[in-house]
Amino acid sequence: MIPLSLRSSRWLGLVVCLVAAACQGSRPKPSETPSDLPIERIHLPPGFSISVFAAGVDNARQMAWSPERVLYVGSRDEGKVYALPDRNGDWRADSVHVIASGLDLPSGLAYRDGALWVAEVSRLLRWDDIDHHFTETPQPTVVRDDYPSEHHHGWKF
Repeated sequence: MIPLSLRSSRWLGLVVCLVAAACQGSRPKPSETPSDLPIERIHLPPGFSISVFAAGVDNARQMAWSPERVLYVGSRDEGKVYALPDRNGDWRADSVHVIASGLDLPSGLAYRDGALWVAEVSRLLRWDDIDHHFTETPQPTVVRDDYPSEHHHGWKF
């Protein structure tokens, strides 16, 4: 399960901390629905609220938010990258799209100048103009593929 959304002007800066806090509790089973998540166990400062942004994105690790209101999520153990658009601004994903699968620990995600960058263990990928093509399962450009491929070299961020 993933992205929890906060209704505050500073939510983006806090979302990583809240996801980490949520993961410290019992891990939800894949069969659980969003209403079954124990989000009430997360203690927030006054003025903040928390809710489920999207379901069906297991093992999410890093996120990148685009100006077009698409949240990109790397699912490290699943080897997938998801696109979760929120076009109407209600802080809930309108849909869930897999834009890549079969990746090797896609942990590092970044969005810049219309492109999504994803780092695997041994290579760096880039999807240009991704906000307009994520529903098409686009093919990335391989920026580099000469990093060490052994997993003990770790995740790229």
